[in-house]
Amino acid sequence: MTPFFPKWTNLVPTALVAGATGGLITVIAIVWYYFTPSYWEVGYMPDQPIAYNHQLHAGTLGIDCRYCHSDVEDSKHANVPSPNVCMNCHTVTDDKSGYLAKAMTQDGTSSSPHWQSADLSRLRSAFQSTDAVEWDRIHKLPDYAHFQHAAHINAGVSCFSCHSRIDQMPVVYQSQPLSMGWCLECHRAPENHLVDTTQVRVTDLASVERLLSQPDYAKTTGLELASKVNPPENCGACHY
Repeated sequence: MTPFFPKWTNLVPTALVAGATGGLITVIAIVWYYFTPSYWEVGYMPDQPIAYNHQLHAGTLGIDCRYCHSDVEDSKHANVPSPNVCMNCHTVTDDKSGYLAKAMTQDGTSSSPHWQSADLSRLRSAFQSTDAVEWDRIHKLPDYAHFQHAAHINAGVSCFSCHSRIDQMPVVYQSQPLSMGWCLECHRAPENHLVDTTQVRVTDLASVERLLSQPDYAKTTGLELASKVNPPENCGACHY
């Protein structure tokens, strides 16, 4: 009797199972990578109402992060400075002295960008009107996750570990995923991120980067510092 279906059709179920399995693996791989903070959030760089250059201020001029973000050692939040903090530097006291000695005229004839910059004009307007500058927040956590800046800074975790070399960024962007898995990696191996605050400022990003890049730093100083802290891994530590 001639078979109704040819022999090759016996391979159809196997091909369907293999195809379905391959498709499922592909979907999982796509979701695993593309649906994560590493893909969606790293590199986030919004346009700000005022073009504040961290490379100039924190890098070239060497302004300590804590001058503007003054509460990071005492508060859970890294406060955003108000316009009056900016004006501590950007106010000219007289024609011959002050922070910007060349910014002497408001009519645009001065060679200083202080009077010609549209961004600085917006800053002065905000200062004079006592309005807050509506900065677009870059580093965000979900409402159900809580990050304590003071606890991390005082334990010896530098700004570098979460924000990278922000002193080299003309425009600030998110350099780390800030995901739960990323946080747990640090909590499970804090020696890779802790620095001795008696030797280096946590806000001296260049020095911190050099220390943490040393091959034996984590195995020696890092482990010694880690023995004095006990980073929690339970859910209640961050979700409360």
